[in-house]
Amino acid sequence: MTGRATRWTMGMAAAAGALVPRPAAAHVKWFTEFSFRDEPRTLAEAVGPLFIALAVLSMAVIAALVFVDRRLETLPAYRRVNEWLEARRGDSVLVMRIGIGAALLLSWQADALLAPELKGGAGWIGWMQFACSFLLLFRRTVPAAGAGLIVLYLIGLARYGAFHMLDYLLYAGAGWYLLTSGAKGERIRGTGIPALYATVGFSLCWVALEKVIYPQWALHVLDEHPQLALGFDLRFFLLGAAFVEFSLGYLLIINLLQRPLALVITLVFFTTTLVFGKVEVIGHTPIHAALVVFLLEGPGTAYRPPIAFHRRMGLRTAFAAVNFALLLALLLVPYSAMAGSLHRNAPDERRQPSPADR
Repeated sequence: MTGRATRWTMGMAAAAGALVPRPAAAHVKWFTEFSFRDEPRTLAEAVGPLFIALAVLSMAVIAALVFVDRRLETLPAYRRVNEWLEARRGDSVLVMRIGIGAALLLSWQADALLAPELKGGAGWIGWMQFACSFLLLFRRTVPAAGAGLIVLYLIGLARYGAFHMLDYLLYAGAGWYLLTSGAKGERIRGTGIPALYATVGFSLCWVALEKVIYPQWALHVLDEHPQLALGFDLRFFLLGAAFVEFSLGYLLIINLLQRPLALVITLVFFTTTLVFGKVEVIGHTPIHAALVVFLLEGPGTAYRPPIAFHRRMGLRTAFAAVNFALLLALLLVPYSAMAGSLHRNAPDERRQPSPADR
């Protein structure tokens, strides 16, 4: 490959990272007063001309990234970096143990269940989080800690409902990754990486739709930190941030640009920490751990990633673009319906429904 082509490819990757809006990485519920009594936008209100234009633009960018991904694979320097990371694949479980252990201890200290805004839990839930973090210290008890993390997520489902806890499906994926890390069979152990990609990606997609259906929550954050909008109209910037976040989650799900994407996302998350501070650290620590695992593991070795289902570039490009639109529709419709149901039925409680009201 010529030096010019190499610079062009690397420049496109760098530009893609630079264009990621900071608020796309921030979970709005951590920084604003919210209630599910707040009136959500209907599908008719949400899906306007700007929404459609940004959806088409996102599909075009994702289609272009298929070619960027193929071009990167031909770069000798890129292959050498991948080989260097793959040689350290054995540290992946240790990284996840440290990340999840830190997240559990931070949540325990903040009297929260897994995430900063899930307050009001019973004391024994905090001690259960502490126990899981303790089990992560020892290799033999890591699967037990993974099972405990899944149980904590199920407790969250029972207390706060599926609509809210789908924001944090990544915890279930992390729990499965830890639970299966000690499996003797490669096929079972190998399910951990796809589960982690799918659940982290889904969480990013689901949270992105919050900015579409409940724009007033994120606009409150942007009103307090207008510099984050980079001078753009706040509503335009917010919808753009939602599409960026949804696209990042989708790219993780289909495993396109695996390692570069993981690096871009974790760097963006670090920049938002400079604005939002400790709460951001508590909420994003498990995601950082998962992203480092993606850097080390790449697509994994046991199963073919979704983007690799087609070898021909035309089919691969169509797969990436069309399935983006399908996933957007498949998630937006139930999100809107569930938000509307909660608006009609949820108790008028700030930050989250009280468990006593369920």
